[in-house]
Amino acid sequence: MDELYRKLLAQLEEGQDTVLAFITEGDGSIPRTTGAYMLVGREGRIFGTIGGGNLEYQAVLHAQELVQEKKSEYREYDLGTGEGKGLGMVCGGRVKVCFYFMNGAHGEAESLAQALAAQEQYCSYWIFFALDGTGIRVLEKEAWEMLPAAQEKAGHCRILELDGKTYYAEEFCYDGKVYLFGGGHLAQELVPVLHHLDFCCIVLDDREEYVDKALFPDAGQTMLVDFTKLDEILSIRKNDYLVIVTRGHRCDADAEAFALRTGASYIGVVGSRRKTKYVREKLEAQGFTGEQLDSVYAPIGIEIGSETPAEIAISIAAQLIQIRSAKTGKRKGAHPALHT
Repeated sequence: MDELYRKLLAQLEEGQDTVLAFITEGDGSIPRTTGAYMLVGREGRIFGTIGGGNLEYQAVLHAQELVQEKKSEYREYDLGTGEGKGLGMVCGGRVKVCFYFMNGAHGEAESLAQALAAQEQYCSYWIFFALDGTGIRVLEKEAWEMLPAAQEKAGHCRILELDGKTYYAEEFCYDGKVYLFGGGHLAQELVPVLHHLDFCCIVLDDREEYVDKALFPDAGQTMLVDFTKLDEILSIRKNDYLVIVTRGHRCDADAEAFALRTGASYIGVVGSRRKTKYVREKLEAQGFTGEQLDSVYAPIGIEIGSETPAEIAISIAAQLIQIRSAKTGKRKGAHPALHT
């Protein structure tokens, strides 16, 4: 979400009229769930997706019309295949889409900048879109939880009444950064994949040539470090993901020992089962418990028979998607595939 908001903020700061289209409600079989977003400008889709296929095609066309007309709208789509109605998509459900026109006139840029600044400070907050298109509000999580509306429904997004207006509200929280310990071939394959999936990556290595920004144009940051002194330079949050892909077992052991002291909810280490066993024994000798070591994903990634760095990167990315989805409360087993 932060990448989408950054692109939207850039559009507004450049004075570009933009429609933010997002699904507010869904029923039945649908390609994407509540909270799917898409940015549309005069020339078409800019970023994001609400599901592909005919739904997205029609939504983009309509959003372009609204950009020209400079107005917002709330519309329901029947995805069915019945004669004379529906969009002819096999999934056959129904979705409500809010088309929210923005040009900065109602202070949207300031609200988005406030939201992004809150994320940089690791704060959770709620962002509210007035469905009549009259503005955006931002509330920190603590302020939101004091409102009666916060007690009415559970979930990360909802339609609610507030001060006489109807809003679509969604929680926007610190999702966690991905720290990659090691900047070799695997990290070089993994960072662009994770960037495309809206993970912010920080790459660390003790070799200067492997933290060259030219190798990682999609990384949020690269850092030259001493793996034995990570405690002195890093402040890890519980929601962060620690991915250990260094060049050898000694660096792995140093990075994993640091990771286990942080309380991060995800630690994954690449390597063969033999190397995993060696590192585990070394860490046990340092006093780490079996329970601590069992919490580490080692070997890292989902088992898909991967061998090459590119294949292993996909298996790691899939595991991080799985972990993130569990944290944000997405449905288990749900696969909102793009319909084309």
